Amino acid sequence: MIKKCYISLICLTVLVACMVGSGCTTNQNTQGTAQGNPSPVATQLQPQNPATPTATIPSSIAPTTVPTVMISTTQTPANDGISVTLNSAVKKVKIGSSSPMPGNIFLVLDITIQNNDKNKDFEYTDSSFVYFDKLNKKRNIAITSKIPGGLNNPFTSGSIPLKSKITGQVVFGVLDSSNSYKFSLVDPTGTVLISIDNINVP
Repeated sequence: MIKKCYISLICLTVLVACMVGSGCTTNQNTQGTAQGNPSPVATQLQPQNPATPTATIPSSIAPTTVPTVMISTTQTPANDGISVTLNSAVKKVKIGSSSPMPGNIFLVLDITIQNNDKNKDFEYTDSSFVYFDKLNKKRNIAITSKIPGGLNNPFTSGSIPLKSKITGQVVFGVLDSSNSYKFSLVDPTGTVLISIDNINVP
């Protein structure tokens, strides 16, 4: 009887030992799994680093949307009776129903002319507005009066009363290859009254 109790006790001890052993194994596996979890987390965090250059891509693309018109409003007056401000300069392939000659494109200058003269109005025509193409070394007058429609306030012919100013558009036919210009306002004798240099329109 004592022998049977002794055997039962041994079996019970072995059984408890097995249970404890399997419990430890389970805990180790669980810990191993828990330790393994940070690796996938670290892997998920790594793709966020390339996301930083991706965020900077729009800023590198942004300059392409910047307006390509660069304007210098530097004036070189021959007298202080007239002042000119260049508001914008753009190229157009069509104005209203008008198209440029083959190999040419329209250059449209939006300008404000102020007549500071104390004695007389300033009269203008197409011949009063002159451009010089720096690349092709070409000089010509405006063709604004030959462009019917398509402009808000074209400077064709007229006068600017003394002590007043008018804003409008002047059109030139320029070569497609041109991109840098000098604009001048001249009097009826061809004398340059004022010039604006370094007008760049790519």
